[in-house]
Amino acid sequence: MKVKSAINGIRYDAFHNSMYELTLPASIELSGEEEEKALENLFFAYGKARRLCYSLRQKYELKGRMSKSEIIKSVQELTGLNSRYVKDAYATIEHLPPHVTFGGLRNQRLRENGKITKAEYKKRRNSIIYARGDKTKGGNLNLRIVEIADEKYLRVNIGDRKWLLLKLFIPDKYMKKYAKYLNGSHPYSVLIKRKDNDEGYDVRITIRVECNAKEGTRLIALDMNKSHIDLCVMDKKRMNVIAVGKINTAELQNTRSEKREHQIKKVAHKVKNLAKHFNADVVIGKLRTSKFKSHRKANRIIHQMPQLKLRKWIKHICVKNGVRCEERSEANTTRVGRMLSPILGLDVHKCAAIAFALKLLDFHVFKLLSVVSSNEGDGSLRGRQKRGSSLTGKAQHDFRIRMKCWAAMMNALLLRGGRGEAFGGYPEIPGIRGLLLTSRLKANLPFHMVNIKIW
Repeated sequence: MKVKSAINGIRYDAFHNSMYELTLPASIELSGEEEEKALENLFFAYGKARRLCYSLRQKYELKGRMSKSEIIKSVQELTGLNSRYVKDAYATIEHLPPHVTFGGLRNQRLRENGKITKAEYKKRRNSIIYARGDKTKGGNLNLRIVEIADEKYLRVNIGDRKWLLLKLFIPDKYMKKYAKYLNGSHPYSVLIKRKDNDEGYDVRITIRVECNAKEGTRLIALDMNKSHIDLCVMDKKRMNVIAVGKINTAELQNTRSEKREHQIKKVAHKVKNLAKHFNADVVIGKLRTSKFKSHRKANRIIHQMPQLKLRKWIKHICVKNGVRCEERSEANTTRVGRMLSPILGLDVHKCAAIAFALKLLDFHVFKLLSVVSSNEGDGSLRGRQKRGSSLTGKAQHDFRIRMKCWAAMMNALLLRGGRGEAFGGYPEIPGIRGLLLTSRLKANLPFHMVNIKIW
């Protein structure tokens, strides 16, 4: 939830009651052949529902011939599943691209080469059951966690008013910490996935939890780049730049996939530590790159950036540790950064981070500098003045006044200089690899980069 607040005539976004997701690993145990057969029938019906939803959506809904509700009703009649199962099946395919191989291309090639049987291929195509949570229905209606004689069971709805009670195993370290969320007071989603080697089933329980974090007095704007994240810490009330710097992330593109997530978490913890140190809210820059087209090397670099995972983990770790975090568009910040770079004596990327903070705290000034017509909250470009047009009349007068105020503020900051003042009176923190903060904001002077460590 976002609330508009005003301080000294400046409007900014405040973050309230952010949500974060907890995912608990678990497993189930089947007691006999009847339970296994009933569960297999549910796997096949749910897999059929997913494929039908995908096919009908591609053929009819996207062309305006059928609505979503009509597709769900039709699939419900064809599969015999209840409407909740079909709606959840539709949710799993809603954002898939046009050409998808259910079960995976690798399994399809194995079947074509005769390395797996037809029955094995069918199992791998129908390998998941997913049910979203609902607080009004005791947490989850179709896949509900119940407690019988101090033991946890997963109650699976198989239709016709019949249920399976499957013994559920959740590691003790998770149960001690998160058992309070599984009593039906919070909605939780459940995913059951069959292993390819038919050695059992993996279960993932996802819970959405509220985090009532206090609002910070400062703002950290993160400008995402291919090999580093540039950041700017700005005071919300005084509009002063407290610190600028960068976090190196080049190793995320040159590491193995199984190690990459660990490196992403390390970067997220650095951002969280910075936010706590400066008592700041975090805003992550979001720019859509799916339609980015350039020469081959640039395309490869842009599309290899793990932006989605990086934003996801920064937001998750910040909110989980009581730091408010949100994603906002960073479109056109580089353009303003190029204007500020010769004034501040900083490189374009750090000035883009300053411009991003300015965009969040006083969009009117940013709009005049970047010549955009609306705020792009989701990262898409919505409007821009036509090429060759310029500010006229009242807009020019307003632009000059705003630029004088901005220049006066930046000049006051530059005159203060000094290592301690540049950090807002903070002592320098013992260093961490990959995190750099500038020790001085002085125009036209070389900068001394200081390694900073935040524990």
